[in-house]
Amino acid sequence: MESTLIILWLFTWVAIGLIVLRLLMRKLKGFKFVLGDYFAMGAILCALIRLALVHVILIWGTNNMSTKFRHTHDFTPEEIRRREIASKFVLTNRVFYNSYLWLQKLVLLDTYRRLLTHLHWEKMTMILYIGIFAASYIIVQVVTFTECDPFNHYWIVLPDPGICCQAQLQLIVLGVLNVITDLMLIALPIPILVLVKRSTVEKLQLAILFGVGLFIVAITIARLPQNAKNPTAQVNRTTWASVELLAAAIVANAPVLYGLIKGQRQRSNNAASAVGSSGPSWQGLPKRSANEPDFELQGTLHSKRGSNLGSKISSRNYLEIDGESSRSLTRSLEK
Repeated sequence: MESTLIILWLFTWVAIGLIVLRLLMRKLKGFKFVLGDYFAMGAILCALIRLALVHVILIWGTNNMSTKFRHTHDFTPEEIRRREIASKFVLTNRVFYNSYLWLQKLVLLDTYRRLLTHLHWEKMTMILYIGIFAASYIIVQVVTFTECDPFNHYWIVLPDPGICCQAQLQLIVLGVLNVITDLMLIALPIPILVLVKRSTVEKLQLAILFGVGLFIVAITIARLPQNAKNPTAQVNRTTWASVELLAAAIVANAPVLYGLIKGQRQRSNNAASAVGSSGPSWQGLPKRSANEPDFELQGTLHSKRGSNLGSKISSRNYLEIDGESSRSLTRSLEK
């Protein structure tokens, strides 16, 4: 129990710390908050509420227990009262935990939306993704509240409420939809890696960055059979959920943090080069404003817009992962 509480508190605060670091770095660098940042703030709120609820759940226990324990244990009125309250907290926690996971997906989706700004299929792709994410979120929340009938079986201790309080169906639906939506997010930036002309090493680095989402997919897949084998073990369920919570924070915020750190390093290198240069190498180039993107993908894109199907547009584009708007420095049409 003590180790589970430590994992709960440690992983939750590390996840919150990553999100806060993202927000602080953006503010310190003079960037305005974008939609993804506000989703991240909502995720912090959900994580804090979950922390408070699960702490009580672990200490007081719930109505989800083995048949042997239920039939041999002598329940006091105070213990029954606490277990019923904690069981209600379990139901409430599921709402906030589900919301946390889907908010982190929206954080990453907003990041990728800025990457797709100049592509003709950006709008349709975003509509499709938002629609699927909204539908999956609603399905998970509906299943959360419809597994037990009558409804008070979610929290009653005596008499035995049956197996519905184990929420096995809810865990399966959550796991499957979580994996599907995460795989969708992993697939989303793949066309960018194909379209943008960069070195193999650079593309490999970006592929690893975008593929971090496989980490949380693996955790979710591993979690499902473990929860099925231990349906009455709240410690096991909380531990896996805490790991998944931290992984979601890493996946959602890694691209932005990478961009902020890399952008700062590039600006430092450029400043050093400018100081050591004897010629006016930076004259005539536009200055970077406070709203410039933090992470740049510069290269050659192939466009199929308009009448020039298949024409190649060579551009040094700032296709942002995190910033106010996409900015193009130079564009020329190569025939």
